[in-house]
Amino acid sequence: PVLHFVEWETLPYDAFSPHQDIVSQRLTVLATLPALRNGIVVVSAPSLLQRLPPRSYVSSRSLQLKSGQRLDRDGLVKALTTSGYARVSQVREHGEFAVRGALFDVFPMGSEAPVRIDLFDDDIDSLRHFDPQTQISDDKVDEISVLPASEIPLDDDSIRAFRERYRERFEGQPSRSRVYSDISNGIAHGGIEYYLPMFFEETAGFFDHCPGDTLFLVPPELDALLDTAWSEIEE
Repeated sequence: PVLHFVEWETLPYDAFSPHQDIVSQRLTVLATLPALRNGIVVVSAPSLLQRLPPRSYVSSRSLQLKSGQRLDRDGLVKALTTSGYARVSQVREHGEFAVRGALFDVFPMGSEAPVRIDLFDDDIDSLRHFDPQTQISDDKVDEISVLPASEIPLDDDSIRAFRERYRERFEGQPSRSRVYSDISNGIAHGGIEYYLPMFFEETAGFFDHCPGDTLFLVPPELDALLDTAWSEIEE
């Protein structure tokens, strides 16, 4: 397989977050890398400078749902919300979920199509992919994996850690910062990805997510490309 660890396609510290499809593709690669035994992964120089969540982040915050599994509805809503999924009236994009009676619709990160979870009492009766445009269900699937919706965690512990590190790092009144206020209220501020190290005790680089026997093919221009990317960050 050929995997592409895509760039965020945003400027450093710009007040815009990457599109959800980009985030989905990146999380898919991070979820796949640790167990990858053969294949090719393409990554750009600027992406090598970005701090990433630790290796355990994606696996520890992913959900595995199977047909016939007993499911706590309130627990699922809480788990999806904690993983960064947005509750909407109708699911159309990655990172969204909707609840309509005994039906749960969710568009998991890493999935090419959203999934409709049909419940019978407290059991999963069926799992079906559906078309986000027509909302019409397709074939059944036996199992789905729901990756976290973002590289940034927004649970209570992570928000608390962000607030502490923000006050340590920046002088002045934090309440005057839109970034600080939004995160304190559980709102994913645009461009918050560039503040990722403030959410974790330890972060990782791209190479940390790769298997130990990975072979790296590096173009001779890499140093110059990294210098250019770092200049843009400093600017």
